[in-house]
Amino acid sequence: MKLSVDSRSGKSDAVTIRFVFRDQRAKLQPPVSEEEFSAKLNSLLYVRHEGVMYSGLGERAKFDANRLRTAAGTATMALKKIGRTRIAAHLIDWPQFSGAALEGIILASYRYEEFKEKPAPPIESVHIQVLPEDAAAAKRACERSKTIADAVNYARGIANRPGNLLDPGAVAEAAVALAEAKGLKVTVLDERKLRAGKFGGLLAVGGGSTPARGPRLIVLEYQGGKRLEAPLALVGKAITFDSGGISIKPAANMEEMIFDKCGGMAVLGAMSAIADLSPKRHIVGILACAENLPSATAYRPGDIVTAYDGQHIEIVNTDAEGRVVLADAIGYARRVCKAGAIIDLATLTGACGVALGDQAAGFWSNSEPFGAAVRASAEAAGERIWPMPLFQEHETQIKSEVGQLKNSGGRLGGACTAAAFLKAFAGETPWAHLDIAYTAHREKNEPHLARGATGFGVRTLVELAEHWGP
Repeated sequence: MKLSVDSRSGKSDAVTIRFVFRDQRAKLQPPVSEEEFSAKLNSLLYVRHEGVMYSGLGERAKFDANRLRTAAGTATMALKKIGRTRIAAHLIDWPQFSGAALEGIILASYRYEEFKEKPAPPIESVHIQVLPEDAAAAKRACERSKTIADAVNYARGIANRPGNLLDPGAVAEAAVALAEAKGLKVTVLDERKLRAGKFGGLLAVGGGSTPARGPRLIVLEYQGGKRLEAPLALVGKAITFDSGGISIKPAANMEEMIFDKCGGMAVLGAMSAIADLSPKRHIVGILACAENLPSATAYRPGDIVTAYDGQHIEIVNTDAEGRVVLADAIGYARRVCKAGAIIDLATLTGACGVALGDQAAGFWSNSEPFGAAVRASAEAAGERIWPMPLFQEHETQIKSEVGQLKNSGGRLGGACTAAAFLKAFAGETPWAHLDIAYTAHREKNEPHLARGATGFGVRTLVELAEHWGP
């Protein structure tokens, strides 16, 4: 995709997106009815002979960068459907949101079509129109936003791949290829190394697929900070397919369990963007990768699993596997990487969706300063997260009679007890947890985003990497 930013109106064959508040609708010429174009968010009016797509912004009082991002994406998806692949965005009035608009366009241009006979043509060019005095700043913002949006789509592309084509070994191969392309250091611990290192959580969860598709711990490192600086650790759950194991899931919608790797894919996408943006920070990305299937070698309810840091976990439910692999990864970030702070992302619990729906990720933290930094990063990125409680009762709920912890505290407060479980492996290190179970993918197309993986979390992680500091 070719990008240009200046004061010109764009190429003659490009469709210009113009953004309209509801109180501006009546001023359009020639006049249009409310039924034809309401100017509500996600409403569109295409005037073919003028080469203009009007995209509604809704109420002026509610306007922000995220609304412009959504409006730009909605227009782009509609234009792609009719084969218009050259776009100009008229942003004379909002040059400060040029980056957000471009993100919306790039994110809306993606659709997973690896197995389609005739994939839709890609967006060829995007022109961002601003005043001459705003062009330099808008160009810088757009270049950054393009890097991030491309990284989000990279993460979506891997996350959308089916389980028969993307097992833990294939994820490791993708991470190695990324590291080589971006100049990152990469370490892959395969089954043999995991056994030698006593990573009991990963080995247990991946046991049902071993040795054919055994687990991996994948570590990517970006060193842009000072020598001996404690890194920020980005930890992602990457279950390439989750059947539930012995505690098997219902058959209905099980195909969606290819998206149980989305936390790990968000970390991959973030590390790609971080390498390109070069923040002056030390960042490590850690993927806890396994396939959770039932077999004669699978772990069982009632088993005792010893995590990497030595804590003993009583397995109550093998479908609560994400927290078990994350226990090893968080312990590794704390003990080996000596992380200054840890954030994990995981499609962890259905309970989080019951609590918050599919428009916000649940958020927990053991540190007010680090938690505030994560919340600020998510807000700046336009990704909605919502603070959830961590009561002492949640920690009590997961205490085991035969070990330190059990991997499920039951249905009540399920998202909170899962977070309490993870907190036990962070120790005193500042830590935050995002449960992205219902934000990580979409079953159907939205006006501004295609069905499938969303790449949720990439933008927040990049913001955090750029701006957080002890």
